[in-house]
Amino acid sequence: MEIVWMLVVGLVGGVLGMLAVFRKFPSEPLQWIGALVIGLLGGWLGGWLLNVMGLEQANWLGSLIVAFAGSALILMALRKAAGESATR
Repeated sequence: MEIVWMLVVGLVGGVLGMLAVFRKFPSEPLQWIGALVIGLLGGWLGGWLLNVMGLEQANWLGSLIVAFAGSALILMALRKAAGESATR
């Protein structure tokens, strides 16, 4: 059951990250898969950063916030690396 929870939090975090960075909702199946992957990577990155700072998320809301923040960081870095015109 923990795997399912991790996938749900990753998907929601990835979608929220996409909304925050690109201001659009995933509309195609590959965009949903991308949101899931980015959300899972964002959750991992955010959890790692919290661990480095000596903090931890306490519940599902903390996990969701960490996944969102991590995915937003990843998407902003990708957007910066690709250039502004590549995202439009």
